Amino acid sequence: MAVEIVWSTRAEKGFDKIVHYIAKHWTDKEVSRFIREAHDFFELLKRNPKMLQPSPKTNLYRGPMNKLTMITYRIDVMKNQILLINVRSSKQRSLK
Repeated sequence: MAVEIVWSTRAEKGFDKIVHYIAKHWTDKEVSRFIREAHDFFELLKRNPKMLQPSPKTNLYRGPMNKLTMITYRIDVMKNQILLINVRSSKQRSLK
């Protein structure tokens, strides 16, 4: 069952920050590859919302989108949505 993905402002800013970093330090080819891999990951997440590890104390799911990018999201069953809360580099500190 595919669900809709809704991006929070924090998630959008985090994703944009990663894309800008890659664009500044790498080539357009790497930027395109990152965006394509992110798109593929989110399509897979839509079909399998519980594929990442759930947090034991909250209803959040966290895990790697790829080797260098972590995501945090919440599933809203009633709205049939995934709310992306954060997208960040794995080298950044996590949300507390």
